[in-house]
Amino acid sequence: MMPAEAAMVPPEREGVDPADIKAVAPEAKSRKPIYDETGYKLVSPNELPYEEDLPPVKMVADPAMLKDHATTSVFMIVLMVFFTVVLIPMIVYLGFMAVCDIEDWCTYVDVSSGPNSDYLFKTFTFFIPSVYIWAALCAGVFGLAVISYYAFTILKKDVGTARMCEISVFIREGALAFLAMEYLCVVPLCLVLFILIGVGVNWRTAGAYGFGASFSAITGFVGMLMATRANARTAAAAYEGLDKGLNLAFRAGAVMGLAVVSFGLCGLSAIYMMLADVRALAGFSAGASTIALFARVGGGIYTKAADVGADLVGKVEAGIPEDDPRNPATIADNVGDNVGDVAGMGADLFESYVGGIVATGILGASLPYYFNNNLALCVYQHLPIDLECGPFNYPLRLSYANYLCQRGSFFTEYPLLDTWSSNTIFIALPFMLGVVGVISSVICTVHVFVPKKALNPESSKHEVMEALLASLRLNVFASAILIIAGSAGLCWGFFGNSSNFLDHRGFKNADLPTFRLAPDNPNACFPASNPVTGQNLFIPTVVLVDSFYEPIDIIGFDFPPPDQVAWRLFITILCGLFLGIIIGLITEFFTAGTYGPTKNIALSGEFGAGAVIIQGLGIGMLSTVLPLALVVAVIVGVYNLFGPYSIALASVAMLSTLGVTMATDAYGPVADNAGGIAEMAELPSSVRDTTDALDALGNTTAATGKGFSNGSAILTAYALLVAVVFDAGLAPSPVNLVYGLGSTQAHVTDYDQVSLLDIYVVASVLLGIMLPHLFGALTMLGVSRAAQAMIVEVRRQFREIPGLREGRPGVRPEHVKCVAISTRSAIIEMVLPGGVAIMSPLIIGFGFGQKAMIGLLLAAIGSGYMMGIMMSNAGGAWDNAKKLTEGGMFGKKNAKGSEWHKATVAGDTVGDPFKDTSGPSMNILIKLMTAYGLVAVGLMQPDIYVEDSRGWIGGLLLGVTLLVAFIFVMWNSRQAEKVRQEAKKSGDAPVRAPPKVVSSYYVTAPSVPEDSIMPGSQMGDAFQAAGGHRALRRGIIADQTRLPGLGDGAGSMEAAFAPELPITASTLTENPIQT
Repeated sequence: MMPAEAAMVPPEREGVDPADIKAVAPEAKSRKPIYDETGYKLVSPNELPYEEDLPPVKMVADPAMLKDHATTSVFMIVLMVFFTVVLIPMIVYLGFMAVCDIEDWCTYVDVSSGPNSDYLFKTFTFFIPSVYIWAALCAGVFGLAVISYYAFTILKKDVGTARMCEISVFIREGALAFLAMEYLCVVPLCLVLFILIGVGVNWRTAGAYGFGASFSAITGFVGMLMATRANARTAAAAYEGLDKGLNLAFRAGAVMGLAVVSFGLCGLSAIYMMLADVRALAGFSAGASTIALFARVGGGIYTKAADVGADLVGKVEAGIPEDDPRNPATIADNVGDNVGDVAGMGADLFESYVGGIVATGILGASLPYYFNNNLALCVYQHLPIDLECGPFNYPLRLSYANYLCQRGSFFTEYPLLDTWSSNTIFIALPFMLGVVGVISSVICTVHVFVPKKALNPESSKHEVMEALLASLRLNVFASAILIIAGSAGLCWGFFGNSSNFLDHRGFKNADLPTFRLAPDNPNACFPASNPVTGQNLFIPTVVLVDSFYEPIDIIGFDFPPPDQVAWRLFITILCGLFLGIIIGLITEFFTAGTYGPTKNIALSGEFGAGAVIIQGLGIGMLSTVLPLALVVAVIVGVYNLFGPYSIALASVAMLSTLGVTMATDAYGPVADNAGGIAEMAELPSSVRDTTDALDALGNTTAATGKGFSNGSAILTAYALLVAVVFDAGLAPSPVNLVYGLGSTQAHVTDYDQVSLLDIYVVASVLLGIMLPHLFGALTMLGVSRAAQAMIVEVRRQFREIPGLREGRPGVRPEHVKCVAISTRSAIIEMVLPGGVAIMSPLIIGFGFGQKAMIGLLLAAIGSGYMMGIMMSNAGGAWDNAKKLTEGGMFGKKNAKGSEWHKATVAGDTVGDPFKDTSGPSMNILIKLMTAYGLVAVGLMQPDIYVEDSRGWIGGLLLGVTLLVAFIFVMWNSRQAEKVRQEAKKSGDAPVRAPPKVVSSYYVTAPSVPEDSIMPGSQMGDAFQAAGGHRALRRGIIADQTRLPGLGDGAGSMEAAFAPELPITASTLTENPIQT
């Protein structure tokens, strides 16, 4: 029995006897037929259903959801006024600080770096760069004022129709519900970690941890709030043209980009000035990492669970288009775009941004440019003698450098460095680079110039896309140029010829008296051949020369002459800046549909889904080579410029354009949501075309943003790892290398090497290589379980809500339940991966010692970076390969609905969690592990061989972790089994929607013709394989019930003829109707 809706006759055919339908068929002999023999237009099942079947119905908005019609925001006006009023006195105070005496009331002593500090790594006392830290705070407040203005201008725009407003509010409330649930779960964890850090390390680090977590959470909230308010406004702006829509969406993305850099600078500057402890800033980085874990991993699971549920049940099973208002998971899918690519990406890059500044500050504090201590400068100038000659053990363990400098008060020849020529200025540099980045980002986010080619209606889609992409690149490149100019000013202003840094003896000229080993004496280190002779065994054979101040640090790096510092640091900044841009371009090459790698994946669709997946995996693996080679080249190159400090500074430089690059990335979800709203609100096709162009552009920038995120993650993680090595106490503290004759303090050769001959280090390296694979597996399986729960719910709604599939007036899906399922699943499924990331370095560090933990972190950084690039790029390439096929690149017959297309859809199904969940989560893993290692490393012993190795703590942590993981896995398995049982109950439920046009199959006919064949049946397939209607006309096929390839009984009339969908062999055309 056919459904009543299916048997309806279209209005234009009313009054026509079905038996006489052939009489009204159009006669079109000379062209490709577009009508079948009954006079009905040939239909594709992918077209939108119900346009002719049901009368047009206006979707009436829910009055309770019309919460966003206002075009003025008193709150935004108040914020703009507040930040502006606060900024003015801050700038005035900055002027007073800049002209006051640096040793006066506007400076604080950095208590953490003194010889009596509570850290293992002790440096000499120095002053915090209060003037420049205050300048960074002012820049952050300035950025917040601009954010308020941008938000105000966005809210001033028209929100569109009532239905658009309602959908936008649904999306916003779903996004905020996820954030509320996420923060509700993360607050108890942060409180526990806050107490543990305070008790185990110190309360300054714990306070910084709280600040880092809070500022990261606020950043995500601000970006999410603005993105979900701008989506409907972008759709409305698309009425006015492509340029209006692009600029509105980009400005919403700029709010997120500026929020990351502004809140990052404000938080770091404020906590540094309050605590006056540069090493406590490690806690700020760990706090940001904690929020990033929940936002990125949880957001990735959320977005893919909603996406898979919406696509699989809606598009595949029910046969309705993407973003159809009948699909219960559509709102959750749109919420997921914001959760994953706005809040998640923002938290990820916020973590990288603050982590780079923290690592640079900590490493800058350890550089051998010590404030007001000429003895320390003299000793570090002569440490090369100690390295070459080693400690002399008769009769005392001595340092030649200390002996030479203190003999006859030789060290008094050395200068007393003031504040702005000491470590202070090296700490100030990353903060000031952040200031330059904020200013350049504000300038370059004001407007996006849209070329005329993009606005020309005669331009092809490819030309429009290239023009739009070029306009966004223009803003990024302009920001880079401004940062290059600002960086040159900083480097030569801080370290150039007219700077305070060079205003000392031995800094501008080579006039510093220095002892060097006699070059012509092979036994210069040990001039005495026999101790009995009484010769002075304490003095090597040295010569006195004039030299620059060229010290070495505690790990033996030879620093260049001071007059080379400016250009070396400038080149470091250039390397980091261009590394980010080039990695972005490489990512675009491997993922964009305009280049060979993605086209080759699309071409492989001809050979099935397996070929697509194999090709995509190969392209993903291949895409790791160039980025890693560039990262290695930059790390090695900048290390030779200025040691470990340069590596950290390069990571800050790479992220200096973050305000603009994050804007181009966060703009994508806004444009995607705008397209969904345009579809659900039934806006004109011209609006949908505009939002589609913006969405396609957003997909390209999102892939580039992921490459940028991956590159910044490895540099930040490695910089933090170097800080871990310093803080571990494996190398002698700077203050312990300077002492009086006869002292038993440290020697420069007194460092513990992390040796690969240590079995515990080797074991930890292997575990570190494995961890990213475990982490990726847990996130992928989490997406699978969450998607299953979503699928069950969507099927239930299609089955139980009357009229939902048919789109009856007033019938709506229960979006809230789908949003709740995604939210709950995301929170639950992130528990296990989060526990692995946090506990792994602590278990290894306390169980096997600092050296083993360093091996674990180094291996995890390398393995995680490779996994992240491979998964992100493969997923992006699969996605764009599917879109190439859908766009008809291989002909209309191989477009949507074809086997070719289905093969690329299979690749995209695998690629979605690759690129949006597991791949980006690798960045969080390597940074979070390193940040927690940096906080806790001082509590660990060097290795397991020392007395009181504290291995029992590692065993206790391992036991607790395994117990909790076991309980969680068992509970989660039971929940998954319940979902599977529900799926079995609803597996046979009809969810497919009827076709768009009432075809002739649904018209009541007198009888079923004798020679009917059901398309898609075994007989139908055999008939086509044997030559179809041509073979029938030529007499090749005499009896279609006896065709080759038919099984037993398949050729019988009862098996071949279906009363619902009959078609006669005589009416088969070149393009048979698909059903």
